[in-house]
Amino acid sequence: MHIKQFVALFVTLILLLHINKIAAQCCSGNPVVGSTNVGILTKHNLRIISFYRYNYSDAYYDNNQRRSDIQYLKYTNYHYAGGILAFGITSKFTAEAEFGYYIQKMEILNVDPLLKVSSAGLNNGVVSLKYGIFKKAGFECTIGAGLKFPFSTELQKDNNGNILSVTLQPSTNAYGGVFQLYLQKFFEQQKLRVLLIHRTETNAYNIMYYMRGIALTSSLFLSRPINDHWSAILQIRNEYRQRDYLYDQPVNATGAMLFFVAPQINYSIKKINFSLLGDLPLYRNVNEKQITSKYAISFIITKDFQL
Repeated sequence: MHIKQFVALFVTLILLLHINKIAAQCCSGNPVVGSTNVGILTKHNLRIISFYRYNYSDAYYDNNQRRSDIQYLKYTNYHYAGGILAFGITSKFTAEAEFGYYIQKMEILNVDPLLKVSSAGLNNGVVSLKYGIFKKAGFECTIGAGLKFPFSTELQKDNNGNILSVTLQPSTNAYGGVFQLYLQKFFEQQKLRVLLIHRTETNAYNIMYYMRGIALTSSLFLSRPINDHWSAILQIRNEYRQRDYLYDQPVNATGAMLFFVAPQINYSIKKINFSLLGDLPLYRNVNEKQITSKYAISFIITKDFQL
């Protein structure tokens, strides 16, 4: 498979996934980070991934237009730490567990004096199974599916006993499903690795009969070594989410179509990978008026163990 064929396949998949759909939400479940959690592992291989992510948002958009006149929130941010455990059961099957914790989610209301509202807590966990469909001549195709579950179905409240807004809840407080696709091709002469990761997340209603919209994330990675220890990675990512629903009615100001560019630098030593990446928005198109991400920074550590 040549580079042109792989890119054509990626574009075709994006069109199939997003045809007749027009918008996505800014945040999904556990943030997908880096390009290290890819495909299946060899038998009895254990992979441990830990990461930290900081996200800052201060720009309001109305559809695809910037709205500097909307100043309800001065800005929002979050600090998030998480991990992924993956184990190669056989040469074809890999089991995974994902978990994460919002150290802080904060909204700064643009009033005088400034009012800060924050929360913290566990995100949904995910347990999944990957199956390697095909792996030959530098090309790999892997699929996966799993269960997303809440550590608590109770919604967080402030000090006065009021339920926090949906955007400040660290979890969906509901069950859901996760479906994944991995396509990977290595071009030996160019020392270029091309990777497509797609992830779909579905959600059920929580105890307040609120359901987060279906989220689809598609990422194209181009990776090339610089020397024996350093490599550079460029990610182009599309995030799409349908509207949220409350009592079977669509919720205004939810859902968006977003595109990001995320350059990444990776350092490897003694089978440990250290990665640093930044997220910058290329295109934002939201339903009604929403505050959107300005930038995000992630730091990732990956280690493999042969058991």
